[in-house]
Amino acid sequence: MGLAPGSWPNSDTLLLVTAADARAGDRYAMANGDAPEALMWRAAGHLVRHIIAPARSGYGLRVVIVAGKGNNGGDGFTAALRLTREQGAHVVVVALDGVDVALSREAEAYRSQWLTQGGQVITDVTAAKTAIRRAHVVVDAILGTGASGPLRGLAAVAVGLLAFAKSAGVHLVACDLPTGVDADSGAVAPNTVKADRTITFGAVKRGHMLAPGASYCGEVTVASLGHHWDRFLHNLGSDPAQPPFTALTGRGACPAPYAPEDDKWSRGRVAVIGGVTGMAGAASLAAMGALTAGAGLVSVYASDAVAAEIAGHVDASVMVRRVALADTAPSGLVTAAWLETADLGVHADVIVAGPGFGVAPEVAATVKVLLASAARLVLDADALNVFRHDPHALQAHAGQLVLTPHRKELARIGGGVDGDDAWANRVTRVPTLAQKLNATIVAKGPATLIAAPDGRVWVTPVGSAAAGTGGSGDLLSGIIAAAVARADDVPLAVAQAVWWHALAAQHAGERAHGRATAESLRTELPHVFHALATGSTTL
Repeated sequence: MGLAPGSWPNSDTLLLVTAADARAGDRYAMANGDAPEALMWRAAGHLVRHIIAPARSGYGLRVVIVAGKGNNGGDGFTAALRLTREQGAHVVVVALDGVDVALSREAEAYRSQWLTQGGQVITDVTAAKTAIRRAHVVVDAILGTGASGPLRGLAAVAVGLLAFAKSAGVHLVACDLPTGVDADSGAVAPNTVKADRTITFGAVKRGHMLAPGASYCGEVTVASLGHHWDRFLHNLGSDPAQPPFTALTGRGACPAPYAPEDDKWSRGRVAVIGGVTGMAGAASLAAMGALTAGAGLVSVYASDAVAAEIAGHVDASVMVRRVALADTAPSGLVTAAWLETADLGVHADVIVAGPGFGVAPEVAATVKVLLASAARLVLDADALNVFRHDPHALQAHAGQLVLTPHRKELARIGGGVDGDDAWANRVTRVPTLAQKLNATIVAKGPATLIAAPDGRVWVTPVGSAAAGTGGSGDLLSGIIAAAVARADDVPLAVAQAVWWHALAAQHAGERAHGRATAESLRTELPHVFHALATGSTTL
């Protein structure tokens, strides 16, 4: 569901931290004067406020807190104290590990207070289910950011109680992160239960935004742990030696307005290389994506047969330039020899290649000429697949390169053994691959990941499965080209363009009950730009 209103910062970016960062933030706060007990009390206070928010009052509210044996469980015991003392709620703590298991000093202090005041603790599964049946709210305080890999032992049994709560229709609130969601990768352990709401402390973790974890968090609310923690985040986000993962906010995704003196040349010139006969739709969508995203001049270069098809699909303002038959291959693709003499860089700020190229033998030669000559180049689809046996060849590019692979294409250009492997490990591999190839890589999919050669990484916080339709990727390549054509910071422009496309897909999907088309995505783009310019997005 994404971040709750009010949780987005009033800035261009949202910092996404790792579990290690979160631990470092606690250490920094404590080194600067925050006692660990104070941090836990503060976190529990935020948790309490959001537990009672739907009911608007704690009196009469029946809450079951399923607590683990780490500090997430400590937060749970502390919240139990505050719920009863300050809100008058009826609270039961389920602690399957028992009340003698070793805890941190601060967690032990609050557990002892809970027991001393006569707070109820259940250690039996059957009794826990009885309490859950009567509850209005169940809190997941089992592992939080401590979860990694499959759930084992009593933690797995405790998660089974969360599943029981969901099946009973009880509102489920996660403390910091749903148990089973990896804080760093967004990976999800088997049997992980989807929360209705997650209250996270200090900062958003990567797992809140990355798929599939994002879909298990429900609405995420970020709760501050104080000014020392905020200072830590500022320092973390400002470290040039280790650029952080971030997500663009609506403000950060908003394209710069055109100046009064801007004309069709200064707005950016995009050239699309048309593909082979019978696949003209792909280049047409790329061209229309560039035009709708604001490029001042859009040209498509294609053979006579392909150009005729494209002309029937694009707006009249797209210039369809016919390449002589002698300069095209039997498949209809523009030849490498023609590109060597055409000097497209004089007529375009950025070139798009790949959509509709097919698997003809001449594809590799055509793409390699573009790599060697283009000042800015966006490669998609078949222009990536030709490097499946030699991905290192992508390093040989003269200008700024943008690659837009889906999961299988990501594996083919060096991101993994196969598509599933590449996708599962994209968080670590894509940034490394971007630096290795000196290219901006768009790892397409849910919560699309954009990695820059300089180490910056953006996670796309918007989107919809509606983007999973034929032609959507071709459209994206054109939108990216329009953003890149006039950009000073190419990777940032790419991240913005992906954001526009993702939100357009989200809106188109909402209008069509998920049955959107590439064309319906394109027609949503003007509405996206208007919402960004007026600040009327929800981010």
